[in-house]
Formats: sequence, structure tokens, C-alpha cells
Amino acid sequence: MGRFLRKIFFLAITLSMALAFGPFASAAVAAQTKEDKAVLDELLDILKDKGHITEDKYQELKTRAKKEGAERLLAGLKDWTPYLKSADGQHKVELHGRLNFDVRSYEGDAKKLDSKRSNESSPRSDLITNLLVRRARIGIDATFFKYLDFKVEGEFSEGSSFNLTDGYGELNYWPELRVRGGQFKVPFSFEELTSSRFIDFVERSVVNNLVPARDVGAMMHGTLLGGTLDYSAGIFNGTGQNTSDKNDAKDYAGRLLVRPFKLLDIPALQKLHIAGHMTYGDQDKGDSLRGRTDARFEFFPRVPTQGDRVRYGFEVVHAYGPFGLYGEYVKTKEEREGLGTGGSNLADVDGRGWYVAGTWLVTGEEKIHGKAPKVKSNFDPRTGGLGAVELVARFAQLDFDSDDPLASPGENGVDALTVGFNWYLSPNTRLMFNWVNNWYDNDKMTPIKGDDSSWEITSRLAVWF
Repeated sequence: MGRFLRKIFFLAITLSMALAFGPFASAAVAAQTKEDKAVLDELLDILKDKGHITEDKYQELKTRAKKEGAERLLAGLKDWTPYLKSADGQHKVELHGRLNFDVRSYEGDAKKLDSKRSNESSPRSDLITNLLVRRARIGIDATFFKYLDFKVEGEFSEGSSFNLTDGYGELNYWPELRVRGGQFKVPFSFEELTSSRFIDFVERSVVNNLVPARDVGAMMHGTLLGGTLDYSAGIFNGTGQNTSDKNDAKDYAGRLLVRPFKLLDIPALQKLHIAGHMTYGDQDKGDSLRGRTDARFEFFPRVPTQGDRVRYGFEVVHAYGPFGLYGEYVKTKEEREGLGTGGSNLADVDGRGWYVAGTWLVTGEEKIHGKAPKVKSNFDPRTGGLGAVELVARFAQLDFDSDDPLASPGENGVDALTVGFNWYLSPNTRLMFNWVNNWYDNDKMTPIKGDDSSWEITSRLAVWF
């Protein structure tokens, strides 16, 4: 009996000190687990059952313990992402980062196009094997008061200075209606909206040349009908990432995504989605979109534009078991008002692109678009762990066209076949290899003079947390 009373006394003193000095000792108790709460509850139950505290005191202490427990900070790793969060789940801060180290190689004798593309005798510099840090990013995702989200992320790979990629805040009181403002991705294209951590190829397809990326703006978006319908509608500067607006006009963007079989008991079709998207805006005076291959050979340069720019497209995306299949179509039209002789209008520059891609996780993991697979066994030669291996293939086509010869180089396009593999050494480390063969419409705008085709090799070591 004496040992029991001493235990009760010790626990009572501990509880009293925790309640009295909890606000000053939050850092000391930050590492406590959920078992702490269970111990305090057990102690209070014992004190009440033995008649040492009244029911009113019991309820008071329970309330105080709950309140002060909620003020604690918990730290840890989830999927190798470091985080800090309050015990009550109201506040959370996560640290994210990624590093992409690439190697690009070109077919022998491949050369860049010089600035005087109309002059075939102009010298052209070699396209050489290139080692580069494609991405080096660090960022913070935060939630405050449960419904206020923030994201700030920056890029270091383009130079010594910090370049903002994402910087926005979002109110998410209701999943049906969320409001976002800042710099973020325009709601357009499955490929672009998929993070570079989880795209299936080293680079997005040539169709991505037609697609908007990040811009400054505001957007409403949400999920309806039990997750079967997503929508987004926003207004943006239309000038792109980290670029000031040039005129009073704005770009308007909208996207609608449907998962027709999500709520039906048909496992083979539940991941299927169909989406359409569109942007419209007055660009004033500027430059057109351009055409580049996976390894960044530019076969269609920018030309002057002035007036409206319209983009629209649709996508079909599906996955079942270890297989993934998806494709997109994108069409653009850019006006060239007042750029001709005597202020006359030139013909529009039209862009059109499409691709179809397929993937197969040969090691049997489930394919989930926009996420890394749950690797069954991390690569470890000592234990025989293989990691996850995925085979990928894609065929894409991109064409530019203008009826006006002053839209030099006028008409041009490329067909691109990409095959390769992804090797996930762990859920956060991936080796990627792509071989790309390009066939060009205009044999004067190719890496190898007089040859309408060429190949490229792109590879990547990607690490993220």
C-alpha cells in the first residue's frame, strides 16, 4: 500500500508541475508522444476513483491538460519530409527540397541554330554533352489555424540568386471552394500540373512548349460530387513567372476535370479522368511561343506578336495496377496585329501539339499518377533489394504554322519518340534515362544540316524530400 501511495504522490506532483509550468516548458515536452496523454488520463482517473479529487476538479484538470497538450510542438519525418506541427493539428510546417542532376547528349555533329537562321552559311556552334543541375529547390509548406495554407519555394540552379517558383496563400475552409492568390501554376495541362518530382520522363513533352506554367494571379478551385468533379477558374497577369505585367489586360484560365467512375465499384476504371482547359488574354506587344526538343534544341524561335493569345486543350489520364496510360492535345492561336507594312495585320501564329504516353512498373508496384510508387524493397545490393523499375514510352508531335511568310521561319514542327526507364532506388531517389528521336518538318531548322532527324539522350539523378 505504501508503494502505491508513493506512486500516486509522485504522479500528482508531476501533474501539478506540468499544469503550473506547462507554458514555460513547452520545448521540453515537445518530444513526448501520445502515451503521455494516456498516462495523465490514467492518473486523473486514479485520483478521482480514490476520492482524492472531486468530479469538478477532475473535469477542470482534464480540460487544462488537454489545452496545454495542444500547445506542444511535435517534430518528425513523414515520407522523409521534415515537419513541425502542433499537437492539436491546427498548425503545421513542412520543409521540402529537390535536386535534379542531368546529363544531356546529342548525336554527333549536332549544332545549335545561330541568330541569323535565314543565312545557311552562318556558323553554328556545337551541341555538346552537357552536365547540369537542372533543379535545386527548397521550400516550405505551412498550414495555420487549420484552414490557411502557405507555400514558398525557390530555385537556386539558374545562378547564385534565389528565384521564386511558388509563393502563394490559400483559404481552404471548404473543399468545394478554395481561394488562392500569389504565384503558382496556371490550371492547364496534366503534364505541367504534375510536379517535376513525379513526371514519368526526364523532361515534359514537346507539347509543353504551348502550355502556360507559373504566373501571378488569383484562383478559385474545388472538388464537387464526392471527388468526381474538380474545377478551377482564375485571372493572371499573363506574363509568366517573376515577370511584371505589361498592360491592363489579364489572362483568364479555366479547367474542368471529371472522374466518371470514381464512385462506382469498377476498380479497373476508378482512376480514369478526363479534363479540358482554356486560357485567353490580350498580350499586347510581345513574343510568340517557341519550339524546343527534350534536350532544349530550339527548332522554332520566337517571333513578334501583338494581340490576343488563346490556348485550349484536353487530356485523358488512366492507371490500373502497374500500368499507366495518358495523352493530351493542345491548340494555340497568337495574333500579330499591326506588325505588317504600314501597320497592317500579319497572319496568326498557330501551334498544335499532342502526345500519348504509357508506363509499366515491371516490379509490380501500383501506378499512381502524381506520386512516387510505394517501393516494395529499397535498392540494397547487400540484401538483394531491387527498388522499383518502370519502363516508359511516349510519342509526341508539335507543329507551328503561319500563312504569312514574315512569320519566319513560317511552318515547322517535330515528331518525337521517347523511350526509357525510371529506377526508384528508394521512394525519394530515382535514376532516369530517356532516348529521344526527333523527326523535323523543316530540314533547314535541324541540329544536323541536311538531315531531317536526330537523336538525343537525357538522363537524371533525382532526389527529393
